[in-house]
Amino acid sequence: MNTSKYKLLVLTDLSKASNIALENAVNLSKIIGGSIDVFHVLKPSNVAEYENQHATIRSIDEARIRSKSKLKSIAKSIAKKYNVSIRTRCVLGNLKDETQTHITQTQPDIIVLGKRKPKFVDFFGDSFTKFIINSFEGSVLISGKDKALSSAEISSLGMLNTTADELPLEMANDLRKHLKNPIKRFYVYTDGVAAKSSEKTAENVVTFEFQNGSNTMNHIAKYVAKNNIELLCINPHNTNKNSRRLRSLTSNIKEAIHKINVPILIVNHKSTIQLQ
Repeated sequence: MNTSKYKLLVLTDLSKASNIALENAVNLSKIIGGSIDVFHVLKPSNVAEYENQHATIRSIDEARIRSKSKLKSIAKSIAKKYNVSIRTRCVLGNLKDETQTHITQTQPDIIVLGKRKPKFVDFFGDSFTKFIINSFEGSVLISGKDKALSSAEISSLGMLNTTADELPLEMANDLRKHLKNPIKRFYVYTDGVAAKSSEKTAENVVTFEFQNGSNTMNHIAKYVAKNNIELLCINPHNTNKNSRRLRSLTSNIKEAIHKINVPILIVNHKSTIQLQ
């Protein structure tokens, strides 16, 4: 009987970065209780074309078989390593259209994407990543370039420009159960408006404040590394009336993903709960 609370969908281009994303997805699924679905789209533009139509069709068929075989091999290896079940699907077609169709059919709670060096925009193309973040109503996990999550617990959870009551209800509770250390909040303020005193003194929460500037994200990245943050949460749909101080970095998720080398969970905003 399937007792998974969450459906995780890993969108892969079969790269090393995507494989790391799959491992992070598996470890997150073990922490919060989820199932894993891996999806790959083979774009026709990536397949060699020939003047002879039959040769082109044969080339497409061969490429599809190779991609499907590689996807299954990757999934089988990771499934065996972590003793989990992983479903796979490989299709030929338009990247956005096929992905949207698969999302509609499977209704995942979390979509997982990988990150390549040196730039975040290299993965699937900037427009595709924006497409997922802006159109998907669930949460999106952007994996770090190295595997960071363990399957047993989260050493330290961070929140960037996000208050504790802006994390999804059930997921927040599930993450709390596996925390070893206090939550770390990273606030960026403008116009001299800092975090509220109640937020600074919340139980089991440590707050770091940064004044907005050109090097702010670099400073945050150093603090994230120094505090051994394993998972960083961001809520880009901040509806707090006092959130003016957060807008600058909230609107620049790309910079955070590019400079902070830990898995980043961009959460939805349907239901929330206090983490303290």
